[in-house]
Amino acid sequence: MSGQPEISQLVTAVFRAWQQAKINFLVLRNYESLPRFINNDIDVLVDRAQLRQAEQALLGAAAQAGFRLHNRVEFATLALYLSSPQTNVQAHFDLFTALKWRGFEFVSCQEYLQRKVGRELFSIPASADETATKLLAWLIYTGKVKEKYRAAVAAGCQTEQAAVTDLLARTYGPARARLLVTAAALEQWAALEAAAGSLRRALILRQLIGHPWRTIASLLADARRLAGRFLWPPGLTVVLCGADGSGKSTAARAVMDGLGGTFPPQKVRHFHWKPPLFSARRQAARGPATDPHGLPARNPISSLCCFGFQWLEFLLGSHLRLRPVTFRGGLVLIDRYYYDFFVDQRRYRLSVPLFVIRLGLFFLKKPDLVFLLDAPAEVLQSRKQEVAPVETERQRIAYRELVRGLSNGRVLDATQPPEKVGADINRAILDFMAQRAGRRRGRRS
Repeated sequence: MSGQPEISQLVTAVFRAWQQAKINFLVLRNYESLPRFINNDIDVLVDRAQLRQAEQALLGAAAQAGFRLHNRVEFATLALYLSSPQTNVQAHFDLFTALKWRGFEFVSCQEYLQRKVGRELFSIPASADETATKLLAWLIYTGKVKEKYRAAVAAGCQTEQAAVTDLLARTYGPARARLLVTAAALEQWAALEAAAGSLRRALILRQLIGHPWRTIASLLADARRLAGRFLWPPGLTVVLCGADGSGKSTAARAVMDGLGGTFPPQKVRHFHWKPPLFSARRQAARGPATDPHGLPARNPISSLCCFGFQWLEFLLGSHLRLRPVTFRGGLVLIDRYYYDFFVDQRRYRLSVPLFVIRLGLFFLKKPDLVFLLDAPAEVLQSRKQEVAPVETERQRIAYRELVRGLSNGRVLDATQPPEKVGADINRAILDFMAQRAGRRRGRRS
């Protein structure tokens, strides 16, 4: 991860702030190189009664270290995403108060903080507690035991067999706990993964029967959290537009690389023009356009029918393909998007009245940000000559008028080196998210 010295200073400042505030916390896993090196997010278990205080202390320490909050997401954890306005470096803390899956506590961690093992800047879990967490966190969520944890889980189940069994018995019962620990000690990963479904069912039934009111309260809190994420998705939809040769594909790669600390690869979806539903196979089979204006426009009736089909795919795709990504806190990147209909209908062989295009846009969910990569026509032509120079100039002017009229539009200089264009886009995205996070925090307070 780039920016390690800055992130290391941030993590050190946060841990010291928590110590000064007497926050009871421990780092759950992947702590071996902390605070010198951070591989991804930092998973911290915090006393439930101190969660709000821990968040405030973290944000205060972050501000002093030159970082600001740009996203706050209530998953099963409280996820806090921080970034440096100067360098775009990002860090991610996950604050846990319990270890839950869909509102059900998959490991009883109430005593973790009592048994924690102290280090200089932070504490870590007792060996049995860490073993149970590493075994079940991925098994319950994904049905797999994470490859990188297998050796540690097997060793822990061999050396701490009684303690791990006792801990798991509280949630799954003594018989299942013994089976789990024995299989892990013998490294029978396939057998463990085959039992994931039965473990989930046992988890649900035992907690509903054994602690009905506490479980119902947890499920209601989970439903409230999910409703909040549905109404105010924590993810982002970004459109990159511009005439041929403006560098949209290069910029998209720079965004995905530069924002990896906030949007890891598994949370990013990149679409060309639109999220395909009906046309997925056709788009996959179609190669890059080398002569986008080579075919004549359809007649007016065929144009309207074709446009209606495309508009429907934009509409449904925004709900079925885009919304799930932003709901989970992911990033959607789209090249061109619906705005192409305003600038270059000829590319799609359309001849549709402008008022129809505007009416269609009214019913579509707007992206969070729209970036125009702008450069003089001669620069664009030096990169791609798919259309005539006069057409490139026309498109460039049309795009500028369009994007400057959008409240969420940004015009960027695409003559800069690709890395500078990417950095400018990433800074604008992080600035937007920081402002949005500030507004949402104000609404909660």
